Amino acid sequence: MSKETESPKPFKPDKVSRAKMASYGMGPFAQSFIYAAYNLLVFYYYQVELGLSTALVGLSFVIYALWNMINDPLVGYLTDKPNRWSQKYGLRAPWIIIAGIFQAVLWYFLFFIPFDVGDVKSNPWPLFWYMVAITCAWDTAFSLFTTHYIGGFANIFRTADERRKGSTTMILVGILGQTFNGVIVPLMIVLGDPSSYVRTALICAIVLLIALILFIPGVYENEFVKKRYLQIYEFLEKQKMGYFKTLKIAFKQKNWTTWLVGFTLWTIGLMLGQVSNLYFAIDVLGLDISTLAWLAIPFLLSFFPFIFIWSYLAKKTDHVNISITAMFIVIFVRMFAFFFVVDITGLIIVNILSGIASSAWASVLFSITGDCNDEVTLAAGRHVEATIIGIRNFFLRIAYLVIGVIIAGVQIATGYQPGAAEQTELAKWGIRIHTMLIPALFTLAGAIIMLKFYDLKGEKKIAQMAALRKKKL
Repeated sequence: MSKETESPKPFKPDKVSRAKMASYGMGPFAQSFIYAAYNLLVFYYYQVELGLSTALVGLSFVIYALWNMINDPLVGYLTDKPNRWSQKYGLRAPWIIIAGIFQAVLWYFLFFIPFDVGDVKSNPWPLFWYMVAITCAWDTAFSLFTTHYIGGFANIFRTADERRKGSTTMILVGILGQTFNGVIVPLMIVLGDPSSYVRTALICAIVLLIALILFIPGVYENEFVKKRYLQIYEFLEKQKMGYFKTLKIAFKQKNWTTWLVGFTLWTIGLMLGQVSNLYFAIDVLGLDISTLAWLAIPFLLSFFPFIFIWSYLAKKTDHVNISITAMFIVIFVRMFAFFFVVDITGLIIVNILSGIASSAWASVLFSITGDCNDEVTLAAGRHVEATIIGIRNFFLRIAYLVIGVIIAGVQIATGYQPGAAEQTELAKWGIRIHTMLIPALFTLAGAIIMLKFYDLKGEKKIAQMAALRKKKL
């Protein structure tokens, strides 16, 4: 057999330790922490605190989303190949470290405006274009970071058992990021004082850098991972696969495409609700922002015990069944909140149920992603995880486009007045619509699609793993 056609030699993987799983969880920690902060603060900060009009803030979200639709897939494709450092430092770890540093620095400048914004009402354009530029720059670093830590999961965690345990362990660490944000950030923000947002951004940047240091042992690629990737890459280099060919292969895979659509719809619903939460608490219920910090407690008390229950049930049934169950719980919670939540007691109930739903989704998220990535890997005959994660990020950026259009459109239509002491009843119902009703509808659409089309489970999933082993992938 010639060298050109000889298959890559197999390597025996090392068992992934719990410590490495926990360290790898600092990726979800950083992502959850900063994503939650972004969704909670950015729209409100530029609109209410700095005075940009609702229409311009919404437009900036649309431009930012369009930029990332182009940028995210290319980031994955252009960096999903060995470099001079790959033999020594690994394929993904260097990109993660570089992106993590830039992400922290740019996050600070998202709130620290290095020039006098002047009278924003009469001349909004300097602040508007700064928001667009810094948001796009920050998210490019964020995308590079998430593309490689998510793309690396399937290569480091090889067995179904490791993926299930790794996913649960990582999420337990990762949810601390969202919780830390939910508790610390609201306590540091003073409504009406933009400088408090800048101080909070600095603290967030420091937290990101600390998380990055703790993440390094998790993303470290041992000799097995490096040799395995490099050998397969060298073997297939003569059969170059272009970017658009990779796209074509990926979208021909039914389960990967179904998961992409379902996950995108889930994310739109989730993020639209998160961005709207501050408006709902302050303008509809009349609560102080610090109240949001204490609402993290009932969320945690339900999340942590239930994630072990869901993980056990996922082993007994299937990962996708748990994710669909999570979707239907969220639909119920959002519809309940839309009609019945009028005080903090209702929000406590919502946060308890949200913790149960989030733990279900979190317990299987990385496992389903890994299974679907393997489906594309098997069809392509090579590992293209960073490329397809970039494609996934392309679709997730639709979420920000939708958020900008929906929030701006609903608020303009219902007469929302940024910073007003009291909103009209119509404006309050508008906030309920973009906080609860519309997210529920997106989640319902995702659940129906997953129920109808996703079938990568049971014997089919076992057969896929066997085929990957046979091809030494």
